[in-house]
Formats: sequence, structure tokens, C-alpha cells
Amino acid sequence: MKEIKFDKVYDLTMLTYTNMVMHPANAKIGERAKLSLINSPRHAPQRPNQAIEWPVIFHIEMPSHAGTHVDSPLHVKKNGKSIDELPIEKFMGEGVILDMRHKGPSEAITPEDIENSNPKIQEGDIVILNTGWHEKWGDTAEYLNEHPGLIEDTAYYLVEKKKVKMIGTDTICPEQGSEESHWEHPLHRVCLIEHEIPLLEILGGEINKVTGKRCYIVAVPIKMTTDAAPTRVLAFL
Repeated sequence: MKEIKFDKVYDLTMLTYTNMVMHPANAKIGERAKLSLINSPRHAPQRPNQAIEWPVIFHIEMPSHAGTHVDSPLHVKKNGKSIDELPIEKFMGEGVILDMRHKGPSEAITPEDIENSNPKIQEGDIVILNTGWHEKWGDTAEYLNEHPGLIEDTAYYLVEKKKVKMIGTDTICPEQGSEESHWEHPLHRVCLIEHEIPLLEILGGEINKVTGKRCYIVAVPIKMTTDAAPTRVLAFL
């Protein structure tokens, strides 16, 4: 049995809430996150134990790509594997959080950027990129359409040369710029279709505290028969 030693756990997950920021493609068709409190019955019978009130229950309605989530091959391939069909080992393991906060609006993250970063990537790593864009979180053109991102060469570099098992970013989409500027989604194609490498999107939380570190990362999505699923992402350091 492998032992994981750590001093602290850091949460890299963005908060999910009603009317949170949506990807422009979701927003255009009116999709949104809605967390609604279901009211208790008006004429509920009195409970014998007055210390226990009627249960609080929420109805949760949101797209599969709302907030921090993992994409599966099904997202871009009709007969691709769904979240529940991917091996659980894909979502946990050693990894690195690389600092890309020097990249400007809509700027490409190149293989050279990755190669020059520390700590160095090892085979089988989970690789997370901190562009700093999580700090711009909001329903603005800057956050939604001007983020740095990975290009096709970088995708092949990470997947085929470095042999990583998952890639994550703190942006609303891992490719650079607006949806129109990367309509063919090269990173999604290389990772999800060609190699079945899941993508982790919309990270944030305490990501700055572990940037430049090697950690044990757990990013396990809810077990759903969908193209993507909400995910709690933890870094053990």
C-alpha cells in the first residue's frame, strides 16, 4: 500500500452558487446554475424530538461544465467515454502546479514555457497551470475571452513527450482567448479524442499557495454518465 505523507491540504476548487459565471457558450442559450432550497411541508407533523427540525434539502440544476469540473472524451466525441467510464486512477496522483502568471491576455502557453518551469514534470504526472486568471473571476470579457491558454504544440508536448495523465487550468477554457479564436479546440482534440486524457477546468481557491510545488493531487468528479462533472480538487503538500 502506498503511503501519502503531507502537512496540509489545499482546496483548488471554485465555489458553486446560484447564477455563478458560465462559459459564454452556456450563457448564450440561457443555461445557469441554480441551487434552490426546497421548502418543508406547510402542515408537517410535529416531531417527537424538538431538537431535530425538518431536513434542509436543495434542488441543484446546472450545466455539467459549471464551476470546477472535469471533461471526458464524450464532451467532443459522440461515442467517447463518459465520466463514469474513465478509470478512477486518472483523477489522482502526483503532480505539479506550474506558474504561468507571466502570460498576458490571450497569449499562448508554449512548450518552452512548460520546459522552463519548475518543478519538472515526471511521467504520469497531473499538470495544473496557474495563469492568475482565477483572480479575475467574473462575468467580464477579460475573464471569459482574454485568458492565456495552451496551443496544439503544447498539448502534444505534454501528452506525448511528458506523458502526463491529466491537465488542468484556472481558466474557463484551457485554450487561449475567445471561443471563436480556438473554435477547433486543439487541446480538447489532442487530449480527449486522441489520448483520452481528462481536462480539469476552472480551478482557483488556494491554487496560489501551491504554485511552483510538487503535490499529491486528487480531482475526482462525481460519478455521472455525462460528458463532464463537478469536481472537488485537493492538493496534498
